[in-house]
Amino acid sequence: MTQLETESREEFNNIDSIEFVTLKELCNDLSISFETGKNWVKLGKLIPERIDNKMPIFTSQYVKKLKNEIRTGKNSALKSRRNKKYISGNALYNSYVSYNCKSRNLVQKLLSLVEENSIELSSDIIQLFVADCALHLFAQKNGLSFKGQTHLLLRFIKKEISIGDSDKLIENLITDIEYGAQFCSSNSFLFDLEYSYESREDILGLLYLSCKNLRNRKETGAYYTPNNVVVRLIKSLDINDTCMVLDPCCGTGNFLIQLPDDVKLQNLYANDIDPISVKIARINIALKYDNADYDTICSHILVKNYLTDSCVEKYDYIIGNPPWGYVFSEDEKNDLLLKFSTAKGKNIESYDVFIEKALSNLKKDGILSFVLPEAILNVQAHMPIRKYILESNSISYIEYLGNAFDGVNCSSIIMSIRHTKEKMSTVGLYINDGKRKFRIDTERKVSADFFSFITTDDEYEIIRKIFEKKNNSFLHGNADFALGIVTGNNKDYISRQKNDDNEMVLKGSDICKYHIKPTDNYIVFKPESFQQVAPSEVYRADEKLLYRFICSQLVFAYDDRQTLSLNSCNVVIPHIEGLKIKYVMAVLNSGVAQFIFKKQFNSVKVLRSHIESIPIPSVDNNMQEKVIAVTDRLISCDDLAEKEKLYEELDSIIFDIYGLSNEEIRIIKESLDGENKFLI
Repeated sequence: MTQLETESREEFNNIDSIEFVTLKELCNDLSISFETGKNWVKLGKLIPERIDNKMPIFTSQYVKKLKNEIRTGKNSALKSRRNKKYISGNALYNSYVSYNCKSRNLVQKLLSLVEENSIELSSDIIQLFVADCALHLFAQKNGLSFKGQTHLLLRFIKKEISIGDSDKLIENLITDIEYGAQFCSSNSFLFDLEYSYESREDILGLLYLSCKNLRNRKETGAYYTPNNVVVRLIKSLDINDTCMVLDPCCGTGNFLIQLPDDVKLQNLYANDIDPISVKIARINIALKYDNADYDTICSHILVKNYLTDSCVEKYDYIIGNPPWGYVFSEDEKNDLLLKFSTAKGKNIESYDVFIEKALSNLKKDGILSFVLPEAILNVQAHMPIRKYILESNSISYIEYLGNAFDGVNCSSIIMSIRHTKEKMSTVGLYINDGKRKFRIDTERKVSADFFSFITTDDEYEIIRKIFEKKNNSFLHGNADFALGIVTGNNKDYISRQKNDDNEMVLKGSDICKYHIKPTDNYIVFKPESFQQVAPSEVYRADEKLLYRFICSQLVFAYDDRQTLSLNSCNVVIPHIEGLKIKYVMAVLNSGVAQFIFKKQFNSVKVLRSHIESIPIPSVDNNMQEKVIAVTDRLISCDDLAEKEKLYEELDSIIFDIYGLSNEEIRIIKESLDGENKFLI
């Protein structure tokens, strides 16, 4: 678990003391965008008390009632993926420990007992469970006399058993001795489990995490790093017994227990802002290091806010998983603005600031290694941290993990950065993209606009050659782009039946390369009714290209029927002098363009900036007509096998236009092998 993840933002915990709530505050509380909130007001899903200066205002009583209705399911109108955080219940975070962890089933059994007996899990009770489990782990690891016995916590409270110098670590988990004894006595069945000590398994963290109510965990963004990801990160590093190591957001210590055994305790430091997590991390360290001194452990594993507290020490390695998307208070934002160059703009991204702080605490050639969202490499909002990295650091390792976190649809990476105190060099950068492992041995031009390193040296040379072609044109400044219609509520506006008043409207899934699939979605085009809409003349253009927005590939279709589209199907109208729209479409749909898109951006969203970056060779009218002739056959063809044949024929022409050799074509085709061409 990361440092700031466990501290809940103020989610109307004191709502009764607040007389009125603004729409912006309500949107933040419901984890919806401000635009969605305005639309819900418009649709009557949110009912304000009054309007002040065109801004909806809600009473605190209304907000409290609304939250309760969402939580209990009474308010079905607001059920959506945005409100899943109101689901209650307990769940085992399976991936937090290894697949073979023996105690996983015992934790699940405890959760079942808790639910069967309707026990409300307070922080005090969760800590009692953790204390009982810790006693079992110490007894097993150290061969104590009560090894293999149960009901250990009550006996510990009565001072009938002891684990020696580590007694204080257990006592720190018992906030009220009298209550602890009473709870253990009246609920003895919950303490009848014999947990097993397993080296490098954070069983205590699994227990703590799993006992936390799902609602609480999701409200605070407290997602713990899966065991296999922690193991990968540590194994990618060369940490030895002389290294000074810091985990600035250590949670329950899952990264710490994976460190090599020869890392000395006196060289190990960690902190987190969640006091319970720190208590557990200290116990994990005591289990890892035999005869570890209590005072040493407590002085090295601290309750501390890494971002705001002073840290002047320099480390060889800073490791961990910083918080993602933490919502800072206004006071915190003001403090961070004064300290960090990356704390700019409307929203401060927590992991960007963590990276900046950590890099400043590294020795020369020290290494930061964090688990991060892949978005840090190419999303515009993270340009400041990319610029900061470029100034005096070099990236030494990137591993692409995909969606590695349970219940989180976000591609992630492991990224290691060496603090060289020199401008960034790409030489020696190791890449693991999930399919291939390779090293970059060339000095590449890297821009803060985006970091793209999933190309081998051979692939990079092909891209460089393509971009250096003299007759290239670009859609940047030479095209009209438009978003498809945002209705605000498709259920209200989209019909499955055709009538005299409505017309066909396309979704992204209706778009194939060169082809629009038949759809039975219809809409009455009333722009004033929609949440967001482009000018009508864009949709009604004589010719336009439609493309999938959510897609890992470039997928464009030609439209000359003035067809409407929703926001999953966006619009581009090229205006490159001398180039016809169908020729431009053929280039954008080609294997060359897909190769560039994949290697430069590696995105599941096709952004305007991506399309504008594709080099489009300017060719004479004869060559364009040659391309368009095959394109027209592709548009009208219904047979998949024939489509495949025509696509390959067209790709061969476009390969020649780019001036690529047979070996370069082979490399491109190999990199795209097995990918869906989206021809149907």
